[in-house]
Amino acid sequence: MPVHPFDYQINPHVYSTPEFENLFDEQSTFQRWLDFEAALATAQGRLGVIPEDAALEIAAKAKLEYIDLESVQAGYAKSRNSVVPLLGGLRRACSKKNGEYVHYGATTQDVLDTGEILALRATITLLYRDLRTLEKVCLELAAKHRATPMAARSHGQQALPTTFGLKVSVWTSEIRRHIDRILHLNSIINCGQLSGAVGTYAALGPMGIKIAKETMANLGLEYSPLSWHTSRDNIAELASDFAIMAMTLAKIANEIFQLQKTEIGELQEPSIKGALASSTMPHKQNPVICQRVVALSKHIRSLSSTVVESVAHEHERDPRSLWAEWLAIPQICIYSGNMLHSVVNVLTGLTVRPERMLENLYRQKYLITTEWLLFQLSKSLGKTKSLEKLHQLSEHCNETGENLKEAVLADKEIGAYFSEESLEPLDHPENYTGLATEIVDQTLAEIQKQRKTDPTTL
Repeated sequence: MPVHPFDYQINPHVYSTPEFENLFDEQSTFQRWLDFEAALATAQGRLGVIPEDAALEIAAKAKLEYIDLESVQAGYAKSRNSVVPLLGGLRRACSKKNGEYVHYGATTQDVLDTGEILALRATITLLYRDLRTLEKVCLELAAKHRATPMAARSHGQQALPTTFGLKVSVWTSEIRRHIDRILHLNSIINCGQLSGAVGTYAALGPMGIKIAKETMANLGLEYSPLSWHTSRDNIAELASDFAIMAMTLAKIANEIFQLQKTEIGELQEPSIKGALASSTMPHKQNPVICQRVVALSKHIRSLSSTVVESVAHEHERDPRSLWAEWLAIPQICIYSGNMLHSVVNVLTGLTVRPERMLENLYRQKYLITTEWLLFQLSKSLGKTKSLEKLHQLSEHCNETGENLKEAVLADKEIGAYFSEESLEPLDHPENYTGLATEIVDQTLAEIQKQRKTDPTTL
């Protein structure tokens, strides 16, 4: 029976997606290892290192459909090596004389590292697709609400008026930078591994470098003559970038979670019609997806630190670091894929309540635009004295519930500087949004321009 939520069958895809489950499941992982063996044999056969008929048979039989997985499973019960039992299955699938040339001159880490790169290449492709989808959703949301007024908040308190479009534009700019990071990762996570036990190509013979170069070409990967058995900085960079992306997604999800609170009620994540959100409280609509996104971000952040720590290898091979990385990477990728898929769905179906945003903005109708009043009063009293005076009046109004506008006009010290008409901007805080709409328009235009130069797929 499944023991990890990745593999749950009755309640599937809670913390994963079908695509990422298929990408990292055991048989897909085994097939990537077999793909490596097929590419290696093909290169060695063409270069005359192994018999051509052996190369052809190994490449043809390096498919799970030809492997006796029961015997492979029995082999793993007796072996602590990650690939030896699977290699035994491939050898048995070939004729005896040809099976002897399976894995000729390679080492276990060559197989596992190259398999990891193949999985990461596929991961990058999926995340790029979904990031661009998310960016498109955010562009549309920001444009639609470019001038929708709401209260900006700092220190958890209402601060000044802003627009919802400006808030979403900030999200969109971060997503654009994550797309740039993914494009960068696509340029560095592309090199497989084939250099033998300690990176010297000794078992591969004098044609080792040619074999490695052609093997990688067969897999659609680049080649480096220098082994990266213990150089894991590129993998650590990927894990770190995924963690940063996860925190952006968590920030968006947390913002929706906060603004969905009953007392605020400005946003609401989509819910399944007729679905029960609570086992005992029928009235509730819990932001379950946003909560899961935030929860997953914590795991990605922790797992990424494991990968970064694993850069510190000892000598030419260090499984203590390798296994920590190999265990963490699939989880990071699966969680990242789920988070991105979830946030796309949330923002696509997001309920935005402009009327509630305006209502909340008017909770401190006169107080939320004291910044405007400060600079008006500063023309007569100077900024420092004006700040002190308006702070006193604001505290008084908060305590007594008195209207700030009336308090200003009644004040003996500053009332003479204003009239009822001159304080009219206090009546309409929704108009005090500065250059918000212009910033939104500029930001969206620049991102749209960048999107035109993006590759369609990776």
